[in-house]
Formats: sequence, C-alpha cells, structure tokens
Amino acid sequence: MRVAIWAFGGFVLGAGLTFVIGMALPEVAPISQAEGAYAMGVAFFWTPLGAVIGAIAGAILARH
Repeated sequence: MRVAIWAFGGFVLGAGLTFVIGMALPEVAPISQAEGAYAMGVAFFWTPLGAVIGAIAGAILARH
C-alpha cells in the first residue's frame, strides 16, 4: 500500500512539475508557438511522460 501511495504521489508531482516547466519554457527560450503545436506537445506528450517517470521514481523511493 505504501508503494502505491508513493507511486501516485510521484505521478501527480511529476505531471504537475513537467506541465509547469513546459508552459514556462517559452518565456525563457525562443520556442515557436505556431498553431499551438508546442502546447499540444506539452499537454499530450511531455506531461504524461513526466507522470509515468514520477510514478516509477515514487515507487522506487518507497521501496527503500
């Protein structure tokens, strides 16, 4: 049960952190915003990837 809670926490934290960084990045670096492609990439690729990596990291941390 402890591993599942940590994995869920990592899932939420990973998704949130990835989304915030992804949305703030165009303010720092010159990234094209043509037709919303960047925002769609963040929402549909990078955020889920961050969530999965966060869940894996949370499960690993819970085991130690």
